[in-house]
Amino acid sequence: MLRRWDSPTPFVGGLVEHECPRCHRAVELPFGSLCRACRDEIERKAARWANAIALASTVVLAIYVTLRVPPEPIARRVGVVAVVVWFVLANMVVRRTVRELMK
Repeated sequence: MLRRWDSPTPFVGGLVEHECPRCHRAVELPFGSLCRACRDEIERKAARWANAIALASTVVLAIYVTLRVPPEPIARRVGVVAVVVWFVLANMVVRRTVRELMK
C-alpha cells in the first residue's frame, strides 16, 4: 500500500508571483509563468521565424526533388507529398525551438 504524501512544503503550482519574470508587469501568476502579452509576443516571433526558415528549406528541397526525381507520375506525387510533409515538420520544429529559446 502506498504511503500518504505529507510534505510540509506546498506544491510549486500553488506559489504565486506578483510580476511576470520577463517583462516585470504587476500580475498574479503561478510561479515561473509568463503573462499573456509575453506569451503572445513569443508565439508571434516564433511563428515568423518558423515560417521563414521552413519556407526557405522547403524551396531548397523542392528544387532538389524537381531535379532528381524521375518524371513518372507516382514518383512526382511522392515528391510533392514529401515536400509538404517537410514544410509542416520543419515549421513545427523551428517554432518549438524558437519558443524555447526565447523564454
